[in-house]
Amino acid sequence: MCLESLCREVAKEHRLPAGEARAILERTLSEALTEAFGRRVIVSFSGKDLAIFLETGRNGPEGLERLSPRQVRKEVVRLCRYRVETELNRKKAIGEYDFLKTLQGVVVRGVVDRVLEDGSLMVLFPVDELFNCREITGTCPVSLQPPRERGTFRGGEARSFFVASVLLVGKDQVLRVDIRLSRTTRRLPEALLKMETGMTGIRCIRRIAGKICLVTARKRLPREAILAVAAELGERVKVTWESSAGP
Repeated sequence: MCLESLCREVAKEHRLPAGEARAILERTLSEALTEAFGRRVIVSFSGKDLAIFLETGRNGPEGLERLSPRQVRKEVVRLCRYRVETELNRKKAIGEYDFLKTLQGVVVRGVVDRVLEDGSLMVLFPVDELFNCREITGTCPVSLQPPRERGTFRGGEARSFFVASVLLVGKDQVLRVDIRLSRTTRRLPEALLKMETGMTGIRCIRRIAGKICLVTARKRLPREAILAVAAELGERVKVTWESSAGP
């Protein structure tokens, strides 16, 4: 595979512009080889060729010595591969976070992919991109599941979840996006009622997840919407309208 094709493949796999993928490869290889040789090394992609230049410390044309890729030891090649993969994954994670952080505070309809040993749920839900739709994975820990629902979930089951947080986690340069989902927050019935009715001015003032939630609204809500949300949450939804609320 020629270097141009390699850059395109890397860009596609890691969701990067082709020019940015090329720049990351050149910079990361230069840094890794500089560390290995103990002198500054400059790497550039020139058409189908990989150009490697080692600074010699001399002036003039002799200041740069061109190296053949065959002069790079196998252990250095392995270091380069590791550094490139680490940097590309780091860049991909940052790009994912910039895109997915807009999901925080919204309700998603997800399917339970699997239940972990500690009871946490791995949930798949769709996210629309510019020209397609892809599945994203979120985690709903036991602490964010209503007590009555814990241990009852099965793979393939569809439920509504509130996106409680979207965080970029990890250490050093090994990063990933962590999406935390909740079934216990008061904001879940609020958001579901707004989605069902298309109305604003709805607020959940108290909730015992799995039992009852108390909601206030500016206007009377359709009974069908209230029943639909109650069925989704498995709890009683009691709505008080401001016109009938006390002082």
